[in-house]
Amino acid sequence: MKVVHINTYDGNGGAGRACLRLHQALLAEGVQSEVWVSYKFGSNPRIKSFSASFLAKGFSAFGILLERYYSSFISKPVKIPFSASIWGKDITRNRAIMEADIIHMHWINHAFLRPEDLARLSKLNKPVVWTFHDSNAFTGGCHVRYNCDHFERSCGNCPILKNEHPADNSNKIWKRKQKAYSQLRFSIVAPSRWMHQSILRSSLLKDAQVEVIPNTLETEVFRPWDKQAARMQLGLAEDKFIMLSGFMPSRKDLHKGTPYLLEALQILIDQGLVRKENVELIIFGNKDTANVPDFPVNTTFLGTISNDEKLSICYSAADVFLTPSLEDNLPNTVMESLSCGTPVVAFTTGGIPDMVTHLENGYLAAYKSSEDFAKGISWVEQHQDRRKLDQAAREAVMNRFSEKVIARKHLALYQEVSGISSEPAFQPTLSVITVVYNNVQDIERTLRSVVNQTYRNIEYIVIDGGSTDGTLEVLNRYRSRIATLVSEKDKGIYDAMNKGLALATGDYVLFMNSGDEIYATETVERIFASASNADIYYGETEMYNERWESLGRRRHQAPEKLTHGSFRYGMSVSHQAIYIRRAILQPYDPKYQLSADIDWILSAVKKAPRIKNTGMYVAKYLVGGMSKRKHRQSLKERFDIFSKHYGFIPNVLNHLVISARLLSYYLRHRRTND
Repeated sequence: MKVVHINTYDGNGGAGRACLRLHQALLAEGVQSEVWVSYKFGSNPRIKSFSASFLAKGFSAFGILLERYYSSFISKPVKIPFSASIWGKDITRNRAIMEADIIHMHWINHAFLRPEDLARLSKLNKPVVWTFHDSNAFTGGCHVRYNCDHFERSCGNCPILKNEHPADNSNKIWKRKQKAYSQLRFSIVAPSRWMHQSILRSSLLKDAQVEVIPNTLETEVFRPWDKQAARMQLGLAEDKFIMLSGFMPSRKDLHKGTPYLLEALQILIDQGLVRKENVELIIFGNKDTANVPDFPVNTTFLGTISNDEKLSICYSAADVFLTPSLEDNLPNTVMESLSCGTPVVAFTTGGIPDMVTHLENGYLAAYKSSEDFAKGISWVEQHQDRRKLDQAAREAVMNRFSEKVIARKHLALYQEVSGISSEPAFQPTLSVITVVYNNVQDIERTLRSVVNQTYRNIEYIVIDGGSTDGTLEVLNRYRSRIATLVSEKDKGIYDAMNKGLALATGDYVLFMNSGDEIYATETVERIFASASNADIYYGETEMYNERWESLGRRRHQAPEKLTHGSFRYGMSVSHQAIYIRRAILQPYDPKYQLSADIDWILSAVKKAPRIKNTGMYVAKYLVGGMSKRKHRQSLKERFDIFSKHYGFIPNVLNHLVISARLLSYYLRHRRTND
């Protein structure tokens, strides 16, 4: 199935980011997906442009400026976006559009697709899906409606326009859309229940087919970081209550609700809900230097942040994310914050209640009530268990908005509207083996990460070394979800692993030992969806300390291509992050007590002609295992193994590089993270 996504810009704004995120999620599911835009700002070669040539790009830029100028000319001086749709493109003769099985439209304003251009798509007789990222598709031109209900009739008398009357420009645009929609049949995706309800109220589309499918995001990029480490990296105080907000325009801005945030912060201080010296507000995004309001608390502007990993660090550094927006469909910033484990305080408006559950992962204040907004900030600041709040935030995203969940919902819609069924998925049996001994404090996390996988073809084998601390009681609670449970004394960790390997019957094997976790509930499913019949699948590992706080990615980054030579400067893929075809595996060498897994992986890589880099985080690793406690012995074994595989002299030279890299990393981060 070939899906072509259409958007005005390549990642600019919330709609562009949502479009690209969906595209990536569909690619991970094996869907042939492409993104085409009207005007391309970036240099990503995978994003195609309808205005590729210099001349075509110039015409597009002229059209964008002309439409924006005309829309501004006919509108009153209010900060409510309005599109007059006077310039457009005919894309029906584009080869990608002609070859597509599904045409998926996103945000198409700014001199891109006028109603008349949409009508032309009907000639192709192809299924069209349209995600509504704002209200423009069912109004006479405005993108944000607030309390206006004219869209329930036929617009006209538009409060935004200078010359408002029954047959004004809004009414004319409404009629053009009505004519176009009568010719083009399309299915609508509403990212939120609020948007769905708005569509059903509209006179243009009240009878349309609408599916509620939220946007997604990169949950492996927007993930929780260790809060203290994040603050240290940003130069923020470690002992203050940090509030974060995004894109702070002028005091007069209507859409983003800046005045309400200012009032709420003032109430917070005046009523003594927090101590002024204990709080700090940090703001990322554009800064209107001419109209920066005076905040009643210490405020730091971080500027525009274009790097998503740095943005996730900002979210993780904060105790709460504040969004005083008065109308938003499904704002990316709210989802990003929750995905990074940071609770949100917001008004009860738009699609925000689809993401924020009141008093569970944030606070939903009464609409336009600065006092209640202040109360929400105080609720988070005074919360007895903020870690619980953070965990609830992350879980909400993983359970409802993860890439796998959202891609599959879209795929089901595509199949329904096109009649094209997907090919049978590659679904081999995976034997997951967990080795444990007296680790009652961590074993349940590991068990849950395996048994809660969305992938069903899992054979779970647990080898317990005869635990006496309550571990066996925990294992017995999950007995119905464990295929084979053995509890007896063994001769060490690799003897236990060899027992598990001998019992495995699956096509592939993964070792996930006590204290470690499979990264997310859909990880195994995504791994096998990334390619069929690879001999080895591998990915990235996130490190965690004993308090289960993220330390970020391992120091040894997974290589782009894994080969036998990839380990010469260190173990570049962790034991928990590699899935190996059972047929090419051999038992662990018992002469190594702490590092046999390196020898085991390298031996398998030698025999594997097809190795797949999944390009995602696949495991969470708890630092401080036996190899750390017996570090000298572990290093000696590693040196012997690398000498066996690479030769003694090359290994000595390689270790000079290893030592230099380790020292450099430690000086920058004050930890080794391996």
